[in-house]
Amino acid sequence: MDETAPGNITGMASAVLARCVWTQIVVTALVVVSVGGCQWPRDADGTLDRVRDGTIRVGVAHHPPWTIAHDSRNPDQAPGGAETALVQRLADRLGARVQWVPGGEAELMVALSERSLDLVIAGLDTESPWEQEVALTTDYLTTDMVIAVPAGAPADIAGQRVLVRDGSAEAALLSDHDATAVPIAEVPERPDSAAVLPDWLVDAAGLADSGTHLSSTDHVMAVPTGENAWQSTVERFLLELDPDEVHRLLLDTHRAGA
Repeated sequence: MDETAPGNITGMASAVLARCVWTQIVVTALVVVSVGGCQWPRDADGTLDRVRDGTIRVGVAHHPPWTIAHDSRNPDQAPGGAETALVQRLADRLGARVQWVPGGEAELMVALSERSLDLVIAGLDTESPWEQEVALTTDYLTTDMVIAVPAGAPADIAGQRVLVRDGSAEAALLSDHDATAVPIAEVPERPDSAAVLPDWLVDAAGLADSGTHLSSTDHVMAVPTGENAWQSTVERFLLELDPDEVHRLLLDTHRAGA
């Protein structure tokens, strides 16, 4: 087809004009916001302004290695886990201190929805049942549960016996790949046969990724609804993270015996 035909030229001109109009609308909107001295996006309750150089109230539900909540009777003991380390970095960037609030996931989400907390970390993912009550951040990391095999072993896991944590969702998925599940309470640190592991643990276990991935999880944190400037700040921080650095934090927590 001749792209210089009159009809195509007219269509291209219309598209260019539409983009120009839209650009002008966006620029005008930004000018209006700037002239009006408004912060955009804005918080309904001023969370970002309050926590900057102030205190971030962070709920922590136990979900190792993402989060390790300690006894609420010892408030001076900081929690552990990869996400706890990340939140501390965010606080340092904002010049804020963190008030850690351990608890069960359900009670913490209620507190977050009532704005008694500013952030909840609990190894949450995009399938969280709380998305109607609180705001979930954009997912900042995807992890896979993979079938890992010893070096030199066949990558095709059909017919192989595969170690898998008893009761896990992945145990039921192995039959879809013609593999035999061998349920155990905990997969050994360095298995001598094929095993189901999170992708960030494969190398440390001395195994190789077979290429068969059983499930994927997109990880998020939770903030109160309507606190758009605060949510945007948290998301920008999370999206700047190097996935390898988060993997290292997870591995360090795992090795510490979480």
